[in-house]
Amino acid sequence: MIESTWANLLANMPGEWRDTLVVKTMTGTEISVQSIVRIDSNLLVIRGRVAGTTDQGQLYFVPLERLETVCIQRPPKEEEVQKSLAAILSPAPVGVVSKTSDSPRATTVMKLSPEAMEKLKSLGINKPSETQ
Repeated sequence: MIESTWANLLANMPGEWRDTLVVKTMTGTEISVQSIVRIDSNLLVIRGRVAGTTDQGQLYFVPLERLETVCIQRPPKEEEVQKSLAAILSPAPVGVVSKTSDSPRATTVMKLSPEAMEKLKSLGINKPSETQ
C-alpha cells in the first residue's frame, strides 16, 4: 500500500530532514513543513504554510493517498542519504536475471526469489505477472 510506505518513510525520517520538508499533493499544492504533528496509517497532520506565502503555523490534514511528492529542501550528503534510507526502507527485493538466449535480441527475464515475493506480499503488492 502506498499510504503505509509514506507513513513508514515520514515516521522514520531523521529529524534534520523533517525540518526542511516540502509536501506536494496530487492537486499541486505545496506545503512547507514546520513540523509533523501526527502520522496515522492514512493521514498526515502537519504544521506549516503553503509554499510562496508567509502564513506560518497553519495546520494541515493531508490524506497519505493524496501525497505526490515529499522534497527535502536542503538534502544531506549522499552517504547520509544511503545510510538513512537503508535504515528506513528495507532492502529491495532481490531477483534472478537470466537471458532466454544468446541472441542480441534476446529477452531478459527477471524471476523474483521466494524472499522477494514474501517482501512484496508484506508490502501489500500483488504478485507480478509472470512472463511466459
